Amino acid sequence: MGTLPGRVICSPSEGVLAVMCKVGISTLEASWIMRKFGVALEYWGLKDSEAEACQFVILRCLRSREVPARLGRKIRVHPLAPVGRDFVVRKQHISGNLFEVLLSCRSPDPAHLAEVVRSSAGLSLLNYFGYQRFGTVRPVTHLVGRAIATENWDEALKTLVGHQSELELPRVRLARKLFNEGSYRESLKTFPRTFIVERSVLRKYIETGNPKDAIARGLPHYMVKFFVEAYQSYLFNKALSQLVSAVGSVSEVERICEVVELPRPGIDSLNCGEFAKKALAEDLEKTVKRLNKSFFTKSVRETVFRVRDLLTDVPASNTLKLSFKLGRGSYATIYLRELLRENLSMQRRERT
Repeated sequence: MGTLPGRVICSPSEGVLAVMCKVGISTLEASWIMRKFGVALEYWGLKDSEAEACQFVILRCLRSREVPARLGRKIRVHPLAPVGRDFVVRKQHISGNLFEVLLSCRSPDPAHLAEVVRSSAGLSLLNYFGYQRFGTVRPVTHLVGRAIATENWDEALKTLVGHQSELELPRVRLARKLFNEGSYRESLKTFPRTFIVERSVLRKYIETGNPKDAIARGLPHYMVKFFVEAYQSYLFNKALSQLVSAVGSVSEVERICEVVELPRPGIDSLNCGEFAKKALAEDLEKTVKRLNKSFFTKSVRETVFRVRDLLTDVPASNTLKLSFKLGRGSYATIYLRELLRENLSMQRRERT
């Protein structure tokens, strides 16, 4: 691996450990864009499109080439060191995430809020998956995953491409409306080029006329798995809510069920798995036997989390700045949701 001004040089025989910074797109979308430049992206954890996020990644060049250090206005790549072909990205390599958050306060003097925030450092919080796991503007990733898992490909296609949200731009809503009306080519022309997922799936559907082929061939396999994992995340949140209702408190959840397996077919009822099993059965009812088990991830998740290394600052009137760390897999939005009960608004910056 070598570097030139503004460039990263790599070859198929090695990888490059780098920091990728992005804004306005998710890690999945960034991965897709990088592949178009001939670079496969390996990463630790998904960062959503709402935050300005920097994270460690491995660049694997599909052919010897120069990789731009900046891809448009949304992606920057900072190379660190070469890694061998045998280096594999694993969760244990990363301990967690560092967050910097600016809170806009209604009170002209946020000092008293800083005291409240500091007292939250010792609390145990339920380790829900955050809203960005399901989509911030159009929360449907779990619905797409549910349709894929039950092999209802027509529903998966309609939800992914056609489901509308009033929060989307008029042009995007029009593109989805055209799709629902059967004007597929017009819909494809109307979708902005930044909607690479919808455009790719729709293009395959126009080509094949088959919803399954449109999803399976229009999306990388890891993205198909991502949708099903989003569905598992939704079920985990339901199971965690049922668990805390059953045992009575967060402290009891932590004492009795330190971890819970993500809901999936064939899950064991032992070790708190009964709640995950129940969440899956209740959601699918009689269709539970039609699940494609191969899409589901087998994984466990901690039921609670704590904020670490919490620091507060008051850089300006009506503004409170937070800096804190969370273990891998925990969501800052879940922690901030508790703070926002005080009618704060936020801007987020996130770094791995």
